[in-house]
Amino acid sequence: MFSTGPTPTGFNITARVVMFNSLWFGAVHCRRLFAMRFVKHPILLLPIISILAGVGTLIFAHQRTGSMDGYAFSSLDGREYYQLAMNLAHHGSFSQSESPPFDPDTWRTPGYPLFLALHLLIGIDSSLELVVVQQLLNLINTLLLAFMAQKYMSPRRALLVGLLFVLEPYHHFYSLWLMPATLFVTVLLLIWHVWHRATAPDRWQWSALLGALTGFAVLLRPVSILLPVVVLVGLGIQWYRGREKRQQLLRTFGVTLAAMMLIVGAWAGRNKVVAGRFAISHQSGIVLSYFKATEVMLWRLGRTADRYAETALGDEHADQPHVVWEDIDARLRNHFADLPAEHLNQLQWSQLAQGNKTDIDSFEVSTALRSIGMEMLVQEPLSTLACCFLRCFSILTFPLNLAICPPAEPYTPDRLRAAAEGAIYLALLLGVLARLLWERPLLEQVYFPLACTLALLLASTPQLDPRFRVPMIPLLLFVALLPRRKHISKENPH
Repeated sequence: MFSTGPTPTGFNITARVVMFNSLWFGAVHCRRLFAMRFVKHPILLLPIISILAGVGTLIFAHQRTGSMDGYAFSSLDGREYYQLAMNLAHHGSFSQSESPPFDPDTWRTPGYPLFLALHLLIGIDSSLELVVVQQLLNLINTLLLAFMAQKYMSPRRALLVGLLFVLEPYHHFYSLWLMPATLFVTVLLLIWHVWHRATAPDRWQWSALLGALTGFAVLLRPVSILLPVVVLVGLGIQWYRGREKRQQLLRTFGVTLAAMMLIVGAWAGRNKVVAGRFAISHQSGIVLSYFKATEVMLWRLGRTADRYAETALGDEHADQPHVVWEDIDARLRNHFADLPAEHLNQLQWSQLAQGNKTDIDSFEVSTALRSIGMEMLVQEPLSTLACCFLRCFSILTFPLNLAICPPAEPYTPDRLRAAAEGAIYLALLLGVLARLLWERPLLEQVYFPLACTLALLLASTPQLDPRFRVPMIPLLLFVALLPRRKHISKENPH
């Protein structure tokens, strides 16, 4: 849960360097690229640019730390994912145990560990090799975005969408971590492409793939829990608007839903077997109380410092649990007051927030914490809504919030740099709003990117972590650069 290595909050290392390298390359070469009118398919220039950005990122990170481990395992989450993948590949067990017996894990979902395990099986097992794979995923993501953009705009404008995505620093930064952020962008963009194909006549195979990918996305990152709703509502809208295709769209809806349920249900069934609960993870209650409700409580108290800075990043604070977390611990122990004292003593945020097991059933603890978190959130519903709304804005424009309300010493960032970088994301957000208010693009153009962005925001707020914004950036770039409706046919006659 905690990040003890390099973080974008301090604007250190990779985020700045990737931006510098990418901007340098763009400044030197973009004029030439756009001047090459003889190039029939300018979008094919993107692989070269993306590869150079990825290579630059790897070289600088390796020179900075001497090995890739400093970035790949800078988060405890990365170590957990890698251990799960090792046990999957070598022992066929989804467990975080380092030696037998391999206790079944119900904290993590299997998407990313499975991705890593497949590479471990073919000998790609070092952190450097795995991070190189994620750089290749960045290349794929750039092309997927550009090809989707080319469906609605000219090749040159689609090339611009791809170039701007390459220039965005945070997706490069998190591609150095063994975390599912990069793979999740790949899956999300694939879902977008398949979603368009699934509504074509007699394409039930695409419907099945759409459902399978959406289900896998949920198991890859639980923050995408609302993504199935986005997909199914989108199909429902098309069913409502396309009267002549209703029977076919209903069939598409049914096949997609069945495939989703098959993927997600299979994992929930596994947890039912090993832990007695039909659920994908026991994270939900812990995240709701120790993270989401805590963020709201801090906001109500006028605290602007990020909780990580207070409890994790500095050695002098590492053993000082937050007062809000202590209150949650007390409520939790009161909920299980009938249990022996030795069991109650295990109910501490320092254990539970890391996903560590206790002698109490993990799903029972998660259920209790879910109730506690909801109680905290509904105590002052208006302030909860205000906090969530402001945090949505903050995550979309991060690090602008650090310039406006910087955390306390010793974690105070460079406010001028924060303002400059945040202004870029603010401009992107304003570009999206301007496109929607004045250009009024077609629903079929903007539904999926905007609905996905909203779903991811709702699922992640009020947590303020730029990692959650990574999959939103390509979607917002697409919307911000859509041409005017009357120019669409001229720019892209197809």
